[in-house]
Amino acid sequence: MAAHEPGDVKVLFLAGKGRSGGTLLAALLGQLPGFFNIGELNRLWDWGLVSDSQRFGSASSDYRCGCGEPLQACPTWRAILARADQLAPELAPLADAGIDRDQAAVVRWSQTARLFRARPGGHSGWRELDRYTAATSAVYRAITEVTGARVVVDSSRLPIEPVGLGLVPGVDVKVTQLVRDPRAVVYSWKRLKRTADYSDDEYMPRFSASYTTASWLARNVVTEAVRRRGPVEVVQYDDMAREPAAVLRHLAAFVGEPAGDLEFLTSDRAVLAPTHTSGGNPNRMQSGAIKIAPDDEWRHGIAARDRAVATAIALPLLHRYGLPIRSAGTATRPE
Repeated sequence: MAAHEPGDVKVLFLAGKGRSGGTLLAALLGQLPGFFNIGELNRLWDWGLVSDSQRFGSASSDYRCGCGEPLQACPTWRAILARADQLAPELAPLADAGIDRDQAAVVRWSQTARLFRARPGGHSGWRELDRYTAATSAVYRAITEVTGARVVVDSSRLPIEPVGLGLVPGVDVKVTQLVRDPRAVVYSWKRLKRTADYSDDEYMPRFSASYTTASWLARNVVTEAVRRRGPVEVVQYDDMAREPAAVLRHLAAFVGEPAGDLEFLTSDRAVLAPTHTSGGNPNRMQSGAIKIAPDDEWRHGIAARDRAVATAIALPLLHRYGLPIRSAGTATRPE
């Protein structure tokens, strides 16, 4: 990790596999005083600042900010991007700089070794990485200036994101690793889930047990390697769902900030203010009162074959994270 300087932007980066509670955790963290939940910043470049006609090949509603407005029409994001353009004039305007192409060239599993070897500080000699990290740094700093936040919560999840590796200049990053039982993750990725951030009549993709578990394993293995570069705090999904206040206080202390009085939170409910997230699970669009409880439907709903596949693939890390080899519940018959 790069040495940190006074004035560096504090970023709390959530790493792990999607459907592990990251959207909920980021939403809760975003309610803390001085914290701003950006959602998945990596979606800003390849979704938020790319037109729908480019993405879908047809005209449809613009990709939405967590507040419900089209992201590029959201007053908060317009102010953030305008300030970011001033902070990175060599790339301005960021909306037309093709940062999504730089991102696509850099954030690839095939580039993992090169990313781990890259030098921090924005002078890696890798043009696409330097452009991507400069743009990302400008956005993080613009967020703190526009919103007054002291901590930016980024739930982009991918452990090969340059920010999680300490490669974004002007950023003091702390990484939190989200861990959920892979069989629960498999079950969740097989559910039908309607999108809410770019279309009201489409569904999120669904994946096989083998693909989802291999992804779960890869992300956690790489995050274990990130641990050698700096501190990584592990958060178990069940702990967050059962004792959210304790997890929030712990993570606030992890980044050196007070958690406040947590008035928005009780033992099993929270009242969420609308967010300005740039991407993530469609649940990021929720605001108002929500219930917080472990989602254990998978224990009885997962197909026996999916349970067996997930257990076999994830076996090397189950003990590491205190997860049972034999998960509780009676599985359904194979599909």
